Amino acid sequence: MGQYGLSEVRFLHIPAYAREPQPADGESEVGIDSALHWRAGRDAVLHEVYLGTDPDELSLIGSPAQPVFAPEGLAFGTAYYWRVDETADDLWAGDSWSFTTQDYALIDGFESYTDDIDAGQAIFDTWLDGWVNNTGSTVGYSEAPFAERTIVHGGRQSMPLRYDNSVSPFYSEAQRIFDSPQDWTVGGADSLRLYVQGSAANAAQTLYVALEDSAGRAAVVSHADAEAVRAVEWQLWPIPLSQFAGVDLSRVRTMYIGLGHRTAPTAGGLGLIYIDDIGFGVSPTQ
Repeated sequence: MGQYGLSEVRFLHIPAYAREPQPADGESEVGIDSALHWRAGRDAVLHEVYLGTDPDELSLIGSPAQPVFAPEGLAFGTAYYWRVDETADDLWAGDSWSFTTQDYALIDGFESYTDDIDAGQAIFDTWLDGWVNNTGSTVGYSEAPFAERTIVHGGRQSMPLRYDNSVSPFYSEAQRIFDSPQDWTVGGADSLRLYVQGSAANAAQTLYVALEDSAGRAAVVSHADAEAVRAVEWQLWPIPLSQFAGVDLSRVRTMYIGLGHRTAPTAGGLGLIYIDDIGFGVSPTQ
């Protein structure tokens, strides 16, 4: 009888049940808009996808012909369990897998901006400052690199925002107008967050965020501590979305980050702060 090496052996057996899930079993920080993928079982013609928050009570959510399915209505900060039963000549029940969704989705991490002004990719081409809105703000630096690349919370860039409230109009703000209205109510979102770092040399000024919807309705939320702009470490500022009363949070068109008092400005000081990792979702304690 001849002898054969392992490299010459062909493995033809393909399991009949679903396997190799994506997201991987136990994966965390999964996006709420993620699709479920898996490797199909042998001769499977239909895939029954079950999903739920209780591993003992999964519900059938779809029966796609291909080994991929995008579930609707996933919530932030939630553990989900799922399995796929393969239908061929018989029904092959799959294993139970799990994943946990992210607490927040990123609105802007400031990673996409470049130093290409001609292409409109600089940070101040998206976040408009006093050169456009006539306030005391300056976004970015006057020379490349325009974004901050040393003082960052996550990734490799943050947004420098300089303010000068010593002259009229006595407040400073950067604004981002989204190409299309943003829906910040999906996934059970109840909170907006951003990270801020300042300097001890800064003049104390009230930090605020304002949102405006596609109908022009706006609301302003101010930080409780005017000294926040003087913090020398990154500070998380979580803002309940309920505080933006009157704004349609399913159609957010413009976001403002400012310093001073937007509706009742008075002469103030100047300084430089950094903004990073703006997101919406739910507090991890929820």
